[in-house]
Amino acid sequence: MQEEPRLESPRSPCGWPTATLRGFRAGDPAALREVYRLHVGDVTGLLRHGFSFESAGRAHRFVGYDSAFELQDALHETFRRAFEPAARQAFDGIRPYTPYLRMIARNVVLRTFRAQREMFPLADGDTAEPDAIVLVDTEPSAEHDALAREMQGIVRAFLDTLPAADRELLTLRFVEGLSQRDAADSLGLGRQQIRGREAKLRQALLDHLHRHDAGTTLGATWIAGPIAALIAEALR
Repeated sequence: MQEEPRLESPRSPCGWPTATLRGFRAGDPAALREVYRLHVGDVTGLLRHGFSFESAGRAHRFVGYDSAFELQDALHETFRRAFEPAARQAFDGIRPYTPYLRMIARNVVLRTFRAQREMFPLADGDTAEPDAIVLVDTEPSAEHDALAREMQGIVRAFLDTLPAADRELLTLRFVEGLSQRDAADSLGLGRQQIRGREAKLRQALLDHLHRHDAGTTLGATWIAGPIAALIAEALR
């Protein structure tokens, strides 16, 4: 007796149509667009509204991107990583896909946080609320916008004085979000060399800000996040 052919289930366990899963793993553009459409809303919500996390034994909260540019940049990076061939082929369609995407989005944010924290720690004596670390400004105003434009010009002027090697280091750390160890590997240097160069760059930037009265205006605590973001924007 001839065995009847087994019918393929119309949906995979993760909820996608079976054809979408097959096309996604193969890199089919139509399938990739469909996966993006199904999940972009959830990832956007996470990046916009933020999440809590721990770092060095302390509780922090990423409050979410207020800037549309930063939001779209993080969203693009999340899906770029998720759609890389190795990541696509590793997904078996059994596990839910949303938690995996949310993990990638969190890592995109936290890599930037770690890079900024390492190079721009709070100055001695400054404190930050452990449950309210703000990585982006959430209260834009006309005064803030004017200050941001002024600061952007000051930071760009500083970057223009740097040799190509220092600009490359800052690009790896703040645009690409690499850790000190990964940046050292990329540049063929030791981590201690990277730390030393960053310490000199940090002090040079602080001196530059004070020469323009920017350090006094902003206060040391402001340097931990927005200045690093201005560096990244200026280098893009």
